[in-house]
Amino acid sequence: MKRILSPWLIALCVTLLAMLARYLMIQPPEVAHQCDQGGGPWWCAVRSGVIMTYAWYGLGYASALLGMVALWRPRALWGACALAVGGAALVLYCYEPGALAIGIGALVLARSQHDRATRGVRLV
Repeated sequence: MKRILSPWLIALCVTLLAMLARYLMIQPPEVAHQCDQGGGPWWCAVRSGVIMTYAWYGLGYASALLGMVALWRPRALWGACALAVGGAALVLYCYEPGALAIGIGALVLARSQHDRATRGVRLV
């Protein structure tokens, strides 16, 4: 059971981390004002890096690429990666490729887990 749930839980945790980054580091105006000056706290560099990943559409490209790889090589690992990065992309403003990667990743992951569970079982 742990082997089945772990990819789904990892994808959920990555999406939750992206939500925390969005709602605690990016959107609050008081946080943005602290980072406006050049000499802000150390975490302003982390905030700028997160902003650059979606400002340059990096998460969108990464999730689209992982979705294509998951279609090309339908393995549980690629499905889980597409699902996780797609969730982060969806939360961090790259909606279209993120949603597509979530759909592809979830289907590939579910299919590969089903195939692994039914390996050797003959259906009439």
